[in-house]
Amino acid sequence: MAEETTQFDPKLEEGIAYFEKMLQLTPDDRVTLQFLCVAYGQIGQPDKQRRALVSLAGVLLKEKDFEEADKLVEKLEIYTEPDARAAILRIRAAHRPSPTAEAAAKTEAAAPTPGSKTTTAVYMAIKAEKKLARHLAERKVIGETEADALQDRLTALADMPGCFLVSTLSEIEKENTATAEAAAASLADETGTPPIPLEAYNIDNDLAQTLPDSIVRVRGVLPFAKVGNTLLVATLNPFDDALKQQVESAAGAPCRFFLANPRTMETTLDRIFADEALNPQEGDAPREA
Repeated sequence: MAEETTQFDPKLEEGIAYFEKMLQLTPDDRVTLQFLCVAYGQIGQPDKQRRALVSLAGVLLKEKDFEEADKLVEKLEIYTEPDARAAILRIRAAHRPSPTAEAAAKTEAAAPTPGSKTTTAVYMAIKAEKKLARHLAERKVIGETEADALQDRLTALADMPGCFLVSTLSEIEKENTATAEAAAASLADETGTPPIPLEAYNIDNDLAQTLPDSIVRVRGVLPFAKVGNTLLVATLNPFDDALKQQVESAAGAPCRFFLANPRTMETTLDRIFADEALNPQEGDAPREA
C-alpha cells in the first residue's frame, strides 16, 4: 500500500495541472471534477477541494443523479463556508424519494396553478433575468453561447413548481465561479452598486418581511439594514431598474442597493424560508406592466 502511494504521488501534481486545464475548457465535466475532489484532498488543499465539491454537486444535480449527489453531503458538511452550506441545501431540496400515491397527491396540491401569484412572479423574473443575460453578452462579459445556454436554463425554470430563486448571476455562479465574479464586478461598475458581504450581517426577519416573498425569494432582493429612513437592500440584479422601483414602492421608503454574492444570498434565503420566517402574503405578485 505504501509503495503504491509513493509511485502515485510524483504524478499527482502533474495530473492536477492537466485536469485543471481540462476544467477551464469543460467546467461541467463530471470526471474531471471527481478527480480534482479526491486529488485536492490528498495534497491538502481544502479550499480547492471545497470548490470542486460544490461544482460537482451542481453538475450531479443538473444531471439529476441524486444518488451520487447525496454522497457529497458528508464531505461538504466539514466546511462552514456559505457555498458549501448552500450546496448541501440544494442537494437536500432537489433529492426526492420514489413518490407514493400520497406524496404525489401532496406535490400536486402544493404546485401553483397557472396564473397564481407565484407563477406570475416566476415568469416575470425569468423575463428580467434573461434580459440581464443578454446584456452581459453584449458587454462581452460572457460569450454568446454561454448567454444562449443561460437563457435556456432560465426558461426551463418555468416548469418548476413552487417559490424559488430566479437569478442570472446565481445560474452563472453554479457553472463557473470566476465568470460569476467577473459578471458581478461588471454590474457593480456599470450600475454604481457596491458589493456587500451579506454574511457579515445578522438579518432581522422583521426587516426581511418589509418586502413580499415574490420579491425576496424569487428575485433575491433582501433588506439587511436600515439607516435613518433609508432601507439598505441586497440584490442580485442591480441592472433591473423596474425591480428597484418595485422594491421602493413595496417598502414605502427610499432604498440604497448593494450587490450580493449569489451563494451567500441563496444560503440566507434558504435559512429564512426554512425557519418559515416569511409566509406568502396577499399582493405578493408583482403588478403586471
